[in-house]
Amino acid sequence: MNDRTAQQQLYMHFYDDMYRLCYRYVTEPHAAVSVVNDGFLKVFKNIHQYNETAGAFRPWLKRVMVNTAIDYLRKKKTDIKVVEMSGVYEPAQEETGLNLKWSQQDLLRCLNQLPAMTRMVVNLVAFEGYSHREIAQQLDISEGASRWHLSEARKRLKQVLAIHR
Repeated sequence: MNDRTAQQQLYMHFYDDMYRLCYRYVTEPHAAVSVVNDGFLKVFKNIHQYNETAGAFRPWLKRVMVNTAIDYLRKKKTDIKVVEMSGVYEPAQEETGLNLKWSQQDLLRCLNQLPAMTRMVVNLVAFEGYSHREIAQQLDISEGASRWHLSEARKRLKQVLAIHR
């Protein structure tokens, strides 16, 4: 589809949501804009791969954006630290005591304080619904490392909550 007017309408319609999505992964505002734009370029180039019968457009678009953000962070490996751990204890949500009643902006601010890889795992689990197996494949880490990053995020967020109570 090379209809520039349709592309612009699609871009304008989804831009804000896709920016917020990408900003959860890429915490620098200018970089998030760049990721969104790269993501839309991929969408426009590969729109023929979208299958209307397979499901709604928004989930397909979100997956493209998430993958674009991950690609960006892979290229920028300098601040992504992969921690390999096996047999990590992952507490249940009720054990963590995390009952978040914060604004989206407060939560985003806390998530942005996490190391890049940990933040990426949290985003993929909490917001995108990925399993640890899918995350391991996507990020080229072990499932244990994915679990560790989620556990580490919970621990750090619990500390932040304790400070702000």
